[in-house]
Amino acid sequence: MKINIPYAGKEVEVEVEDDKVNAVLYPNEMEKKDEAEVILEALENPVGKPRFSEFITDGTLFIVNDATRPTPTSRVLELVKEEIQKYDVKFIVALGSHREPTEEEYKKIFGEVYEAKKENIYYNDAKNGEMVDYGKTKRGTPVKFNKRVAEAENVIAINTVEPHYFAGFTGGRKSFLPGVASYETITANHEFSLKEDAKTLKLKGNPVHEDMTEAFNKFDGDVFAINMTLDKDGDVYSATAGDMEESFMKEVEASKKVFGVSIDKRSEVVVTAAHPIDVNLYQSHKALENGKLALKKGGIIILVSACPDGIGPRNFYDLMASIDDPKRVMEKIAEGYKLGYHKAAKMVEVCESSSMWCVSELDEEVTKKAFIESKKDIQTAIDDALTETGGKATFLIEGGMVVPKLEK
Repeated sequence: MKINIPYAGKEVEVEVEDDKVNAVLYPNEMEKKDEAEVILEALENPVGKPRFSEFITDGTLFIVNDATRPTPTSRVLELVKEEIQKYDVKFIVALGSHREPTEEEYKKIFGEVYEAKKENIYYNDAKNGEMVDYGKTKRGTPVKFNKRVAEAENVIAINTVEPHYFAGFTGGRKSFLPGVASYETITANHEFSLKEDAKTLKLKGNPVHEDMTEAFNKFDGDVFAINMTLDKDGDVYSATAGDMEESFMKEVEASKKVFGVSIDKRSEVVVTAAHPIDVNLYQSHKALENGKLALKKGGIIILVSACPDGIGPRNFYDLMASIDDPKRVMEKIAEGYKLGYHKAAKMVEVCESSSMWCVSELDEEVTKKAFIESKKDIQTAIDDALTETGGKATFLIEGGMVVPKLEK
């Protein structure tokens, strides 16, 4: 069997004997719809809010995602360009704790709107930006949001909803936390990701999600949300606008249909390609989280991700690199949590019972310190893993998006 695996902006063909393949998983095929019609229909018929054209005004602030997310912000803005040009609106990139976008990334995010509105575009500086205090959640998270958001006449948040390995799903309330929150707020919230109920597809009882939602509800401004679900090609399959929570929950159901893929057995080998979140190891880790759901205990999971930007935010990596024994990682986290440590904890969970390999542009010594064994190419990694385990393989072609669900 020949299988095409996305890597470094192209597809790499590998060959595996048919009887060595359990499954090749993609997001589910959905009925193709006219993207513009789907978005405009949502804007014209929002839930619990006036139409988009009646909501936008002078002083409106748009919250948009950074370039690590697949959100088609530029295509949405293009559809409402006439309304945007009528008013004095501003934009803030919901970086959370990520770095500032590059010029190229700004252009990717905003498309044709960028040149006309670049003087009104800002980003969330979680560590040094001015924040407004909204108190604390019942779990003790200090709620601090960017001052520009607090002072806006009203807010329009543009988001996509996909499975998320500890918040349950992206989108919705994540525009605010972590999007435009302080570093202190993000750190306190993300510590809950160490809890057992903080996992993909789960919202009820998920402490991260519930804390995010409570934090968002402390914001006293008027918010119009645009939540969308993409299909496997990155086109908008579904969209709901209006009230933040209602629109988010509707798109959660759509997201389950696209990204939740049934499997009937786990495999000794799982190959998980991080595309389209393969920018760095920090983001690519999500493909490991999804991949492990299809992996047998004692198996080998192979991460395929070029990681052109290297490690990304380093706290998780520096922790792992400072310790020889993965068992000690959790002890170190217990001594004092720092933002990013949740990622180290999740990776250690995998390597405690299985082996992690990768094919990337990262140096072999760099991955070794994260308890990951580097392989020179995808075909070699697959062949070696199948030989070593004597088992079969499951392939996640978009491992950052596909969520295997074991049918009992």
